[in-house]
Amino acid sequence: MAVNPEHVARAANDLMDHYGQAALAVAKIQVERASRASDHLALDQALMVLTEIGRHQGISSTPVT
Repeated sequence: MAVNPEHVARAANDLMDHYGQAALAVAKIQVERASRASDHLALDQALMVLTEIGRHQGISSTPVT
């Protein structure tokens, strides 16, 4: 099942509205959780949300640690 781009944009906007500049850190935590859980669909979505937030915050690259 593919990730819905509208859902990604909405999730990114919700995180940015709620957390402001900290949204990027929150998105990275979501990526880490999905990765540890081996939930590939959630990981795909979390990575897309992380990228979207990075793009909005003017970050050219959002490395995952």
